[in-house]
Amino acid sequence: MFWHRGVPILTRRMRTDEASEWRSGGSTHMRRRLKLVAIDVVGAVAFLVPAQALASSEGSFNPGFLLSAGSGECPVGVGMEISGMVFPKGDPGSIGYGGFFQAQTYAGDYGRLAFGFQLGNVVGGELGFAGLTRSDLHTSTFALHTGVFASAAVLGTGLRVTIPMSGSDHGLPAHGVEVSWVLTLKVPIYSGRVFNSFGRPLRDEQGPITAAAREASGWADVSDPALVAHLSPRERGELAALWVEAALAEHASIATFAALALELLALGAPADLLAACQQAAQDELEHARLSFGLASTYAGRPLGPGKLPLPATGLSGDAAAVAYLSFTDGCIGETFAAALARRAQRRAIDPAVARALARIAADEARHAALAWRIVAWCLTLDPARVRAALGAALAAPELEAPAAPLTDVLGLPIVPAARHGAVPVDEQKPLRRRAERTARARLKRMLRAPREARAEGGPVP
Repeated sequence: MFWHRGVPILTRRMRTDEASEWRSGGSTHMRRRLKLVAIDVVGAVAFLVPAQALASSEGSFNPGFLLSAGSGECPVGVGMEISGMVFPKGDPGSIGYGGFFQAQTYAGDYGRLAFGFQLGNVVGGELGFAGLTRSDLHTSTFALHTGVFASAAVLGTGLRVTIPMSGSDHGLPAHGVEVSWVLTLKVPIYSGRVFNSFGRPLRDEQGPITAAAREASGWADVSDPALVAHLSPRERGELAALWVEAALAEHASIATFAALALELLALGAPADLLAACQQAAQDELEHARLSFGLASTYAGRPLGPGKLPLPATGLSGDAAAVAYLSFTDGCIGETFAAALARRAQRRAIDPAVARALARIAADEARHAALAWRIVAWCLTLDPARVRAALGAALAAPELEAPAAPLTDVLGLPIVPAARHGAVPVDEQKPLRRRAERTARARLKRMLRAPREARAEGGPVP
């Protein structure tokens, strides 16, 4: 064989079977070309899905080990699988679509490559193409790949059926139908946000407000070199960014509670509510110091907040508005924040991180209880308007868990992130839904029987 202008020219005679096939009208050759084109198209589209999962704000990328056992020339195959899943509804608990690629070897005798599409979540199905290389007994074979699977994050299992599509060649038959049980051990990497949002947000007309982080002294109370000794520079940078965002949210919450205290003063609130509100602002100050301390330790330099752009809006003096925000940001938001901190605390391996999260969880639960007291007190001021505002809160669609403005888990293994206080978005969403549904149920009881509900002073169950 030699090459002329990039085109291979055959100088040797074709084998008799190949020449006869080529002269038979080209129908077999054309069918094979069409199969190859279809496989190329499906493969190209399927490989776009893992890439989209990596770039998506709600997706997962899952490399892992693959083991199969079943019928066929060699019953046991080992190899690897890479898959990606995208969640169009923005909820990793919803139905998603994805792509997969599998590569296996069977006792070193022949190999199997497969790619295609997946649809589902915890359970689902997949469809694609497979290629089985030539062995001593069978020729190389193109096949249809079908399967069903069940997956629980790191572990998956399923049933796979491979149906041959090409005929015999070189005097050898194609690989036959294979039915295999499949086990996968994966390392899911979520591209959803892992930002831990604690505290009550400060807002203007455009949305939440926070200060910008800067190098500053006076905010970092934690200095623990052992916390970062085993981390790479990239991991330290990612974790510093995560805790900076948490610290800035806590810092903004100081202003939120200061504004709430002024609103309560304008409405003539009793002393115990004012004292509790001021204590909450002090709690948020301590949370900010703890969070900036952890961020500074990860970053290797002292960090703190810059100027906070306070919203231009003045006091509303409106009991209905105070009740509405106390319900959404306090009864729901701070209950969620407490649950989030508790979840993060259970996985934190460093004592300084665990202590900070324990303090945050306990304080946020008390802030949620304060929000319920404020809602109940506002109902005594202007029952009709406050009840209407709270009814509007119940009628509003459920809120999503807050997304991170900066940090995600791409490039940072999920286990180190979780060990240092991160909670991935697929775990945040159920916590948020539980907090919201529990709070909505309690508010409905409060509006149906206000006198009995107002006597409730504890946190949301």
